[in-house]
Amino acid sequence: MNVDDDQFDRQKRVAGWNQEKIASAKVCIVGAGALGNEVTKNLLQLGVCQLTVIDFDTVVKANLNRCLLFTQNDAENKALKAEALSLAAKKLNPAAVVTPIIKNVEALDDKFFSGFDAVFGCLDNLGARLHVNANCYGKVILIDGGTSGFLGKLQVVQAPAACLECGLSKQDYGLLWKKYSCVGEMLDIIDPKMPALPTTTSVIAGMQVNEFVKLILKTGTTLAGKYTFYNGLTGQTNIFTIEKRNSCPVH
Repeated sequence: MNVDDDQFDRQKRVAGWNQEKIASAKVCIVGAGALGNEVTKNLLQLGVCQLTVIDFDTVVKANLNRCLLFTQNDAENKALKAEALSLAAKKLNPAAVVTPIIKNVEALDDKFFSGFDAVFGCLDNLGARLHVNANCYGKVILIDGGTSGFLGKLQVVQAPAACLECGLSKQDYGLLWKKYSCVGEMLDIIDPKMPALPTTTSVIAGMQVNEFVKLILKTGTTLAGKYTFYNGLTGQTNIFTIEKRNSCPVH
């Protein structure tokens, strides 16, 4: 067989690589927007074959500047994001099975995430992010990312290290509770749209999937329990240790 006929030949040449482990990993991507697109693309190119994508939203034209796997046709027809990703997947990895789940993540059973090897947080709101964090902690590795313009962040949650909620401030909680009524129902408040660039999205998604590779192949030093901050204006990446908070309700 000609080595150039093997889609994954070049990555197999990386020291310690195990394509079978990559291909057999079961992965969940929560959020099919900008980060979700890039994470899905990276995983498919690596040869991951079992992906579940969760998102209830539809594609709009404003998504297209940073969502590689969406098309103008998707936007015009208001295609469901998770389904659009599922259909696009076959072009990158014909062997992949991408299962779309059209639900708000808070509506999922609390045991849902335990069947995966890794969960990617690709969300744009704190409430959903904390819900995923609480339901993944101690069950499955969570690789969470976020962006705003030139800035991005990455946090890997793996018990017994600190979780996402360990690093929240009083201000974070205050902003979170402004979205809910006194009985816990989400209020009809439209948040301002976040600034977004495809360059920052690509960097953060690449870092997220790189952490996945290290964790699956058990190589390198993972960022579990760390907070990574990326500044695209300066080109600097800073890594901070998150201390496990004794009063954290997750653990």
